[in-house]
Amino acid sequence: MGKAYRIGELAEVTNVSKRTIDYYSQIGLLQPLRTDSNYRLYDEETIHVLGLIEHYKKLNMPLHEIKSVIELVKLKSTENEHVEKYVDQIAELMKHLEAEIKEIKPIMESLNDKQRELLLNKVSPQGMTLAHSLLLLFG
Repeated sequence: MGKAYRIGELAEVTNVSKRTIDYYSQIGLLQPLRTDSNYRLYDEETIHVLGLIEHYKKLNMPLHEIKSVIELVKLKSTENEHVEKYVDQIAELMKHLEAEIKEIKPIMESLNDKQRELLLNKVSPQGMTLAHSLLLLFG
């Protein structure tokens, strides 16, 4: 299993509150192991999963969708149905982002050129990364 973390240690290492970790465990985003004395232990993979959760939360993705994506990532399977389901999840995320863009468009149009340029410069690196990823996936 490698290094195992108690909830407090995991909270300290990942800078995520114990309460949040407990909530993620309750809704099934995290799966701790239980010791004989009923302590929860989290493995190294949990650190990676928490990073994914934070990443998707920054994209305003709902927790139930994040859970689906994480489950698919954990499968690490190339079976057709799993790949198809994963692509469907990506399509849903893209729809969600498209809706977000439609909401922010009027706000962007109300900004002056300098303000708009500053915001677009923040988005551009992520946009380029996404475009390259999509090209690799579908190209």
